[in-house]
Amino acid sequence: MNSIFILSFLFIMIASLLIDRKVLKHQKGSVKVTYGLITFVTFVLFISKYLHVPIPMPSRFFIHTVSPWFSHLMGT
Repeated sequence: MNSIFILSFLFIMIASLLIDRKVLKHQKGSVKVTYGLITFVTFVLFISKYLHVPIPMPSRFFIHTVSPWFSHLMGT
């Protein structure tokens, strides 16, 4: 991801937070917690990408660990 995409997505997310703030006041606690967790995880991913910290991706685990094991299991 390049920095232009990350910054534009961050601005869209902040705008969405500002718009949804009024609606979230009338929601259940579980909806607020879920929304907060998703927002927190997204901000952590933005910060880690900005600081050039590698983010572990599930697809890498599948490609490097599960796929060779499955190929060996199938005998190919």
